Amino acid sequence: TPPFTAATFDGSSSYDQAGGIITSYIWNLVESPEGSSVGLPYNSGMYISDFYPDLAGEYIGELIVTNDLGYTDVCQVVLEAIPAQSLWIEMFWQHSGDDMDLHLLAPGGILETDSDCYYANCAWASLDWGIPGAPEDDPSLDIDDISGIGPENINIYSPQTDGVYTVYVHDYPGSVFSGSNDVTINIYLNGSIVWTGTKPILTEASYTPYAIIDWASQSVTPL
Repeated sequence: TPPFTAATFDGSSSYDQAGGIITSYIWNLVESPEGSSVGLPYNSGMYISDFYPDLAGEYIGELIVTNDLGYTDVCQVVLEAIPAQSLWIEMFWQHSGDDMDLHLLAPGGILETDSDCYYANCAWASLDWGIPGAPEDDPSLDIDDISGIGPENINIYSPQTDGVYTVYVHDYPGSVFSGSNDVTINIYLNGSIVWTGTKPILTEASYTPYAIIDWASQSVTPL
């Protein structure tokens, strides 16, 4: 399932080989991608629905079943979250209380203009970066996390084929963390991760360049 799309953990096929009756189902999320902040909405019941992965990668759900004699058994299932968008950029950071903002500049773009997708213009509004009226080549900011550790995500379904995009992180001064904060960027092209990078950010209000994405050559160059 793509990130931010509902998934269901289903234990209904469980059975007791000895013919007993299963009386209890308990689900636990035992593994998720680094930087993920998501948890199971609840853990008791045959089904766990409305689980929304917040980062691309693997999530492992563990099911514990108990029969009417008190015996238990355990199994695991893997949910793989694969971006549906051709260009997918996600960010998370180490320490909470520090508002980091993800920025994606269009080819030839300038920070904090309409050629820059960020919280002020890309979360609630639509930017037109390509063919007029064609939303598939326009950017979208799915989450703007202010007080936590992310994630934040910017994506484009079908970027311009000849464009070079630039990724920045802004340490927004509205929330101050006293110390260095490691910020990680993951970049996916056509559903596969092609680059990940972590930098320590210390200075409030700073803009830190991370990478350029050459869509035509399907390459990422760190900055």
